[in-house]
Amino acid sequence: MALTRPELRDLLTQYRRQNWEGIQTAEWQRKIVDGMLHEDDDDGQPALLNRIAAHWTLPRDPIILDLGSGVGNFVVACRQRGLRAFGVEPDRIGNGSSLTSLQIAGKRLDSCAFAAAIGEQLPFRDATFDLVAMNQVIEHVNDQESILTEALRVVKPDGAVYIACPNYLRFYEPHYKLWFLPLMPKRLGAWYLRIRGRDPVLLYQLNYTTNWKLRRLLRNRRQRIVDLNGETFVAKSGAGAAAFASRKARIVARLIATPALGKMVLWIALFYIRLREGGSEILALGEA
Repeated sequence: MALTRPELRDLLTQYRRQNWEGIQTAEWQRKIVDGMLHEDDDDGQPALLNRIAAHWTLPRDPIILDLGSGVGNFVVACRQRGLRAFGVEPDRIGNGSSLTSLQIAGKRLDSCAFAAAIGEQLPFRDATFDLVAMNQVIEHVNDQESILTEALRVVKPDGAVYIACPNYLRFYEPHYKLWFLPLMPKRLGAWYLRIRGRDPVLLYQLNYTTNWKLRRLLRNRRQRIVDLNGETFVAKSGAGAAAFASRKARIVARLIATPALGKMVLWIALFYIRLREGGSEILALGEA
């Protein structure tokens, strides 16, 4: 029996409180639970699929793996739209809790769509999935090369691997929701978090990621690597300055449109995005 919305909210609230106490404020936990209850785009398509649609076409009757599926939002959204989606989750985030994300996910679907597994040792045959998604996952694993190797092993040759994670060149830590020095040494970061009244337990579970690091790890593993943040900027620039809300971005878009400076300004803008973008978002594509 699927959970009602109030039942799901209660479980998510309990789960967040147990795992994130001392890491995030109660106000942030409420905001995140609200966001998890309203994750899909307005058109009913899972937001992740909309994000990659311009660069890769989901094949007919696809098989999808959510690697690090958490409480199951993406898998549930896909299943509700008739897509065969599965999730794996080790559930070792933050403080740990008596209520696990896998337990919540299992209550949301009648089918056996979720399994307990680690990304470094996936229990699937080679070339099983059309799409493998790792959304806010890779920064939580110790061996990032191994998890990418496994993701690429289980995806089909013409399939896609989607990776989204924080970019730790930013002056912000997105889990603690605090100002943070880029790539701050863990010992210094733990001291800083304690001063701010936060528990550094999660910090020691994080593996700092950057846009460049992801691109390096994926180099020569797939035929094409798409930097989705950069591609979004290029597309908006092509639409003209009016496509940007920021005054600075509109100025940059106008400079890109000038024949003399356009290529150089675009290169500088993409360099800046890769350096400072708050989140890294990469799509690794195989054979066309």
